[in-house]
Amino acid sequence: MEWSDFIVRDFSFVEFAPGSRVVDIGCGDGDQLEDLQRAGLDPVGIERSQPLVDEVTARGLPVLRGVAERLPIRSHSADGVICKVVVPYTDERRAISEWARVLRPGGRVLAAYHGAGYYLRYLTRGPGLALRVYGARSLINTWWYAVTDRRLPGFVGDTIYQSAKRLADYYDEFGFMLEREAPAPTYGGKPVFIYHQLRRRDE
Repeated sequence: MEWSDFIVRDFSFVEFAPGSRVVDIGCGDGDQLEDLQRAGLDPVGIERSQPLVDEVTARGLPVLRGVAERLPIRSHSADGVICKVVVPYTDERRAISEWARVLRPGGRVLAAYHGAGYYLRYLTRGPGLALRVYGARSLINTWWYAVTDRRLPGFVGDTIYQSAKRLADYYDEFGFMLEREAPAPTYGGKPVFIYHQLRRRDE
């Protein structure tokens, strides 16, 4: 199977009420922002890379420079959040806490994560030694993080996968309800991508 075979095509990232203010965390080159605008939504992108911020701005799309753990967005000012495979490269607990901070009560999150199968596939199939090592260190780093709540130092600790248990704990802590989990293909019996639709509980 190719990487594209593991992607769930029918999980939409634009399913918000018309006119909703939606924050796209890690908006990249802005393609998702365009999709949101076409769907009649009011999006703003967050991107840590200044060259990408400049590129998206040149396309006439709304974007702010920032990081997932400290969003440059006012508290309780957004109706929705999109976060597509950004959390594996963040302090996951802080990133998810920011969703709760910026969302209004009842606001929704459409999120995709990397599961263990993503890195297991790199470990066993590469291609090449560098990607096999990347898969191994990401798996080891996540296991260490799960036990100690700390990442390994330096580049070895730059990436972790998400697990259903840790995500459930964060959702409970920060007041989210899991409304939908899209079934997704696995590798070695482990999820490659995890797709969740969340709603922030009313206060």
